[in-house]
Amino acid sequence: MEIKKQKSKLSKHKLARETINVFRTTQRNNIDLTGIADNKANVLLSVNAIMLTFIIPLVLGNIDYIVEKHIYIPLIVFAATCFTTIYMAAQVLKPSDFDKKRHSLDPNIKSSPFFFGNFYKMDVEEYYDFLTDGLANENFVKAHLAQDLYYIGRRLGKKMANIRVAFNIFIGGIFLTLITTIIVLILF
Repeated sequence: MEIKKQKSKLSKHKLARETINVFRTTQRNNIDLTGIADNKANVLLSVNAIMLTFIIPLVLGNIDYIVEKHIYIPLIVFAATCFTTIYMAAQVLKPSDFDKKRHSLDPNIKSSPFFFGNFYKMDVEEYYDFLTDGLANENFVKAHLAQDLYYIGRRLGKKMANIRVAFNIFIGGIFLTLITTIIVLILF
């Protein structure tokens, strides 16, 4: 019975269609960009893991020649590149810490009832109360949506920065591996 009362309270509050469309479009764009970053990280992680998978048996089968010709130097650079790129790609894919409640910047407004990290440990009654309070007025709803977009944007920015670093490490490491291989083959 209590849940039905709370549901009827929730339906009383409406946002303008334009406001909803702006939030929806922004949210969709952020989700799409997050998917792009995750796909790029998956590609980098997979390519580097496959390269390591193929190179390890080759190294083990030719260890005497590799040591004799000092090819271990570019192989160390190559392995360090692959492992570092895999680490950075995994940082992009790793879920953020959502155990910390995301508090509103405005002390008069409670944390957002729309972010799952703020309510996933609540029971259903507690969540309905939390949601009802969060929807108490249109300005609260706008503030919650803006706050959620802000945190999504921050997380997306960190993902994009990490994926850029991972690509730079990968490109630089492959180039450095090629250069060290040429130098080793010329000198030895």
